[in-house]
Amino acid sequence: ESVSTNFTINRLVEILGKRGKEGGGVLSDVSEIICGNCEEGLPAVTWCVNCESSLCNDCNIAHKRMNAFESHVTVAVEEFIKNPSLILSSSPEKAEACKSHSKQPLDLYCRTCSNLICRDCTLKDHPRETHDFAFVGEVVDEEREKIKEVTASLKGLIERMRTGVKRIEECEEEVDMRSEERRLKK
Repeated sequence: ESVSTNFTINRLVEILGKRGKEGGGVLSDVSEIICGNCEEGLPAVTWCVNCESSLCNDCNIAHKRMNAFESHVTVAVEEFIKNPSLILSSSPEKAEACKSHSKQPLDLYCRTCSNLICRDCTLKDHPRETHDFAFVGEVVDEEREKIKEVTASLKGLIERMRTGVKRIEECEEEVDMRSEERRLKK
């Protein structure tokens, strides 16, 4: 069996591979990422998740104007550098399709209903006036931060519990020692 090529991962490796050894594995300047759509060689300002390509400012403006790309998700290059897994996790290949709207990607999360929704869902079933929704990637980041906070809180609680258990053990030893001393005095 042949393994199919994952162009998103290949492009990600290609771009992030430019991080270089001298930068400690981190791009020192986002201008190192150039537009993947035009021949100008201009620095990229966004990454289109659907097209799997970096866009310079001019291409980004054109991309936003075209009706064919209205459902495309773009991410600022800075965010792409900070969290490339966001690009992979929000890739349309990974996103479920909306059953109500011609298999549009479920790229939004409605906090009001606790459901994944597509952009078309926001027009009829989840209007902004009565529903709070955001891009799935943003919600994932928010939830990840909440998990980090809870984890840190739990680590502190565990440490306090360990200290408490240690004190109880010390008290038990003290009680045992005093009991033994009293028993020996009799």
